[in-house]
Formats: sequence, C-alpha cells, structure tokens
Amino acid sequence: MSIEREGGMYYLYCDICGEKTLESFFDFYDAVQHKKQEGWRSQKNQGEWEDVCPECQEV
Repeated sequence: MSIEREGGMYYLYCDICGEKTLESFFDFYDAVQHKKQEGWRSQKNQGEWEDVCPECQEV
C-alpha cells in the first residue's frame, strides 16, 4: 500500500490498518512530505518498506 496513485492523484495508506488519509496529492513528493509532517513512519519489515500511521505505531 503506502503511497498509491489513483486516477492521477496520490493517496497515503497505512500498511498495518489500511487507513487512507483524507488528503490527496498531485505529486508523489508532496505525499511523502505530508507523511513526515503528520508523524507517519517508514519501517522495514521482512525486507519490504511499509508506511505506518501514528495510531498503529502506538500498538
């Protein structure tokens, strides 16, 4: 999941719970910046990168 392109826009998804942010982005790097500003974390799990929302980080 992570940052996915749908219909010309980018959306951010949590790889743990599947939650999608309400915001959409025209540019991939804007989505990355938003992810960092909102406290999302990128982590490696079994050799694959995943994006984790703040709520799932607390679990």
